[in-house]
Amino acid sequence: MAATKVSLKLLIDKKSHQVLFAEAGKEFVDFLITIFALPVGTVIRLLKKQGMVGCLQNFYESIENLSDTYLQPDQNKDSLLKPKVYFSGGVVPLQLPNVESSSTSRKFYRCNNTSISYGYSTNCISYVSANSRAICPSCQNFMNRELNFVDPPSSNNPGSSSEGGYVKGVVTYMVMDNLVVNPLSTISSITLLNNFNVKEVGNLEEKVVDLGMDEGVKLLKASLLSNKMAATKVSLKLLIDSKGQRVLFAEAGKEFVDFLITILALPVGTVIRLLKKQGMVGCLQDFYESIESLSDTYLQPKQNKDSLLKPKVYISGGGVVPLQLPNIESSTSRKFYRCVQGHAYVSDDRNTSCPSCTRPSITMTSELTYVDSRSGNNSGSSSEGGYVKGVVTYMVMDDLVVKPMSTISSITLLNNFNVKDVGALEEKVVDLGMEEGLKLLKASLLTKNLLVSM
Repeated sequence: MAATKVSLKLLIDKKSHQVLFAEAGKEFVDFLITIFALPVGTVIRLLKKQGMVGCLQNFYESIENLSDTYLQPDQNKDSLLKPKVYFSGGVVPLQLPNVESSSTSRKFYRCNNTSISYGYSTNCISYVSANSRAICPSCQNFMNRELNFVDPPSSNNPGSSSEGGYVKGVVTYMVMDNLVVNPLSTISSITLLNNFNVKEVGNLEEKVVDLGMDEGVKLLKASLLSNKMAATKVSLKLLIDSKGQRVLFAEAGKEFVDFLITILALPVGTVIRLLKKQGMVGCLQDFYESIESLSDTYLQPKQNKDSLLKPKVYISGGGVVPLQLPNIESSTSRKFYRCVQGHAYVSDDRNTSCPSCTRPSITMTSELTYVDSRSGNNSGSSSEGGYVKGVVTYMVMDDLVVKPMSTISSITLLNNFNVKDVGALEEKVVDLGMEEGLKLLKASLLTKNLLVSM
């Protein structure tokens, strides 16, 4: 994480002891926009020392402790717990870890055997992967020839800029206490004084604060706290103490655990959109809506609001996961292209010009077939898809700790829960669909007692 400092100028009412609003440059607004693309798994790691609200951190740690035996052969915990999302904003001050920027950090590979003279099929050139250990479907060799990723041209904002980031640097932005952001207007600022019922301008003072790495993480936590989904059903069997009126734990299959794992890769921007009707806690939704309303004039030439507000992260879950949340595309749906000459470049937009071709009009239109990474730790294959194995029943605790089910451990838990009357225990099967999945997502971010909310 870069140690670059970002400054904010605060306007403070000394009499009421409140911050009215702040003036910020592009660096601060760029930092806020990066939060939209941040996977939930990254947020959990960042806020570990701060104390993550909700029970998702418990689930995260239980997956950390889960034996690789229970994972699908083509999955590994590092990719599940440390999801990455790529964006083309360049280096942003207060850049958060595990978010790689710009096309130069994106690594793609193709098969080395691309020449007919060596006796190999030309089909080898038609495959691309993000893993140098992936196997070429045509010749069964490793795909370890590196390709250069080429950023697609912007359709909305032609032109270029050396500033980088997302919004333009010629503008000063007004940031409200609830994180609503607008271009600064002197008249609007003065009008705001009336809204804040400021009677004496002499009581106002300005204060400049610098935000570094630690302050950036604290701001991330505060922004989350202070004020086409599949219709597939997933079942949970709850063990309820009817006498104590509490849920002790639940039994779940792989579908439920797979769904929880997809949440770790979910960009914050997607979470905001999903929970809009549910009522998103914190002020990030206000910032999200202010960027929606921001004129394209203030965006960098190569940026567009759709890509900023609807970040996508690709996960290799092997197809559809029950309760799959929108804007999470499996790796098999990824589209990549190369030029007809077969140069060592790849792009995800067929309108991108090949840097090696002599004519700029030659675009990268030859579609490539994406090859899923094959884990070096787990050899073998499975037709189940998803992340964890389906032959196992999993125990889900009220705080979202997940473990493989053990009958003896379950009985021992009854002692821990101080259950005296086994006859007072009853089971209840609940089905989770789209609506319940959204409620579960919200509850996992807010409460330590997830099962009670079902």
